[in-house]
Amino acid sequence: MVCCRETDTIRIENVKDLCCGTEIKGYVKNVNAKGCFIMLSRVVEARITLSNLSDEFVENPQRNFPVGKLVHGRILSTDLSSGKVDVSLKKSTGSKIENLDGISFSDFHVGDIIDGQVKRVESFGLFVTIQSSELVGLCHVSELSDEPILDIYSCHKAGDVVKAKILKIDEERHRISLGMKKSYFDSDMINGTNDGDEHKIVPMDMNHTPQIVELHNSGVLHKSEPRPSVLPLQVSLDDSEGSDQEDDNKGHENAHVTEANTKKSEKQLKKKARKQRELEISAIEKRALQQDIPQTPDEFEKLVRSSPNSSFLWIKYMACLLDLADVEKARAVAERALKTISPREEEEKLNVWVAYLNLENEYGSPREDAVKKVFQRALQYCDRKKVHLALLAMYERTEQYELADELLDRMAKRFKTSCKIWLCCIQLALKQGKDVEFIKSIVNRALLSLPQRKRIKFLSQTAILEFKCGVPEEGRSRFELILREYPKRTDLWSVYLDQEIRLGDPEIVRALFERATCLTLPPKKMQFLFTKYLKYEQSQGDKEREAYVKQKAMEYVQTSLPTQGSP
Repeated sequence: MVCCRETDTIRIENVKDLCCGTEIKGYVKNVNAKGCFIMLSRVVEARITLSNLSDEFVENPQRNFPVGKLVHGRILSTDLSSGKVDVSLKKSTGSKIENLDGISFSDFHVGDIIDGQVKRVESFGLFVTIQSSELVGLCHVSELSDEPILDIYSCHKAGDVVKAKILKIDEERHRISLGMKKSYFDSDMINGTNDGDEHKIVPMDMNHTPQIVELHNSGVLHKSEPRPSVLPLQVSLDDSEGSDQEDDNKGHENAHVTEANTKKSEKQLKKKARKQRELEISAIEKRALQQDIPQTPDEFEKLVRSSPNSSFLWIKYMACLLDLADVEKARAVAERALKTISPREEEEKLNVWVAYLNLENEYGSPREDAVKKVFQRALQYCDRKKVHLALLAMYERTEQYELADELLDRMAKRFKTSCKIWLCCIQLALKQGKDVEFIKSIVNRALLSLPQRKRIKFLSQTAILEFKCGVPEEGRSRFELILREYPKRTDLWSVYLDQEIRLGDPEIVRALFERATCLTLPPKKMQFLFTKYLKYEQSQGDKEREAYVKQKAMEYVQTSLPTQGSP
């Protein structure tokens, strides 16, 4: 093996001619969203993953590394048996031993404010690299904002520079939990903790981006960055569960806490804890997989034998086979997974069924019949409503709107008492630009089918969808009708105000705040409304309006206090 530092004068005829650290030149052969291949000679080519293209974040590899471009890099690794060569174009070595400022876990404390860069976006949160170090923290989706996050992929992307507060440090497990809620920083400003050394803000070094692990060259699953396109084995049920419609009110229910049902709250807490545990297990599996990335079916076989109930591993195995263009073996793996995973692991089985649906939707022939067969089988083993929602989400993602409409018609008849199903009907109709009369007909059908206790929730969520889909006039009319019947529901006022604030017309927003703060409500609810009003004016930067809101709140307090007798 030739261990030289330059290949300018050496003709590379074999992988044996290369060694780790050798500096090379090559021409880009092809490029995709996960990296590129370069030709070192007529017979030797090398792979460069997305994370090794540059020291800085590369948003568009096709634009920055067009075919035919000459690049300079160094050899990372060679595999003589397979002939694979990995190359890095980074100027830095990327060694974890080289910690830029010697920063470690002991340098941070709970409550510190740090700057960082988003390394990866997942459905359960953000992985954030702390500046000038190799340390990566997790900001769970529940800690991203004081308001509910409807779509994490639209709010954040890999490469974003963010500010976060350290919530927890686990040195034994090498984990850092972060929070990005605005209230964390507001409270620090009030307490004066941002000015000293106790909570230090470290500037972000944009030239240092740690390595992001990639699973495949051109795999069908891509976890390192958000993606606009639909991938064949995408199995997230966030869209199909209808969380976009149903979670928008949860952040405002504190104002209505006096009317909350204790048993329902306990049930929600248990459900949230269970879901949080599932996310933690999934994250552990992903980290374990990334530490020792399997490259061949044999390596995946060892993994699925050690963790037979992990849908994540089975789906990765299917993706690996699809990379090798072996669709039949991918189907066989899906069948094995469904037989192997324990019947008690309902969510894991459902994930595999959804991956199977996506596989047939991409590679089935004829596609519609193949998907229908898998769908009918899934109905026999999983929750029927969840399977219907998963198929609907797949049709929407792949823009098969005719099939989606047909499916929704059947779902509306089968699950006619489900608020979620009717909201899916409204959302799809708005997405396709249906006229107002068509939307009204769906609303009327829903109100006839839904039980009384679900009707207010359905109407308010419909109004939110109308605001978001470009018909705010209809949303306003619907909110006005609801508040005419329930004027003391501060949670409805709060959601209505949020939609108007999102549109950004100060006159309409202030007129609505004036109406809300003139109501005769219990002190806690009035405090909530005045606080929201004040925060809005502070965000607008109008000092006179801030003083006006404070004065109005003081007047309410004085008029609501009981008359004091003489001593």
